[in-house]
Amino acid sequence: MALSTRDYNGMASNLAGRQTMQGKPVTAYEKAYVGTVASFETYKLDYANRLQAAAGGAGITISTLDAGGNIYTPKATTTATTGEVGNVDNRFQSVTVSSTTNVVAGDCFTIATLNAVHHITKQDTGQLKTFRVISVDSGTTMTISPPIITNQVANDASAEYQNCTIGTKAANSAIVFLNTVAGYANPFWQKDALELLPGRYAVPTDAGTAVMRASTDQGIELVMQKWYDINTMKIKYRLDTLFGVVNKQPELSGIILFSQT
Repeated sequence: MALSTRDYNGMASNLAGRQTMQGKPVTAYEKAYVGTVASFETYKLDYANRLQAAAGGAGITISTLDAGGNIYTPKATTTATTGEVGNVDNRFQSVTVSSTTNVVAGDCFTIATLNAVHHITKQDTGQLKTFRVISVDSGTTMTISPPIITNQVANDASAEYQNCTIGTKAANSAIVFLNTVAGYANPFWQKDALELLPGRYAVPTDAGTAVMRASTDQGIELVMQKWYDINTMKIKYRLDTLFGVVNKQPELSGIILFSQT
């Protein structure tokens, strides 16, 4: 878990004020150090983005009826009208709501009576399932993650990937936004949720520039170049790397926004 500097120091201050604990409050007070908390390794993030308070307001609803079009069924592929078969990204879903006015990407919300389930046992956890807006696509549609998989229209795919359960189906289930106060986005993730995708620079080695290659422990390639300018008698050095990051499983990652109401 990476906490913004202000939130990290605030957590250390909170720990330091707890007189009933031994060890950690002393370290938090002396070094403003949090360390491991509830099995999370914490780090200080000095460039955290700030998420504004949701401005969508009350009154936005979504249909959770079987035929409402918002209950998602995972599938591996889809076939276009041209017959072309493509893979389906089941991390995201487009849903239709009553209005997307003032809703923005990053907003987090719950849906009335829609509870999260344990991903293995599929038992109701008693906690409302949280969803995040990925993009606003029109005045009534938006892309969210994770998709709404309730298995209320039972089939094998929904049963295997079910992530929530619905208590009361309705044509106008209430959406409640959670990011009610502007705050720093503090990301957390389970290690396997994220993957680094290494790239490779095709730098010519016969153009008069010395080129060296090396790799980090994670397998990310570094390309080092050295070039001498005879006119200025200066040596230039350049270091490049190319990689991408993919969030394979959004449900094993998220952000914490402190001081919400």
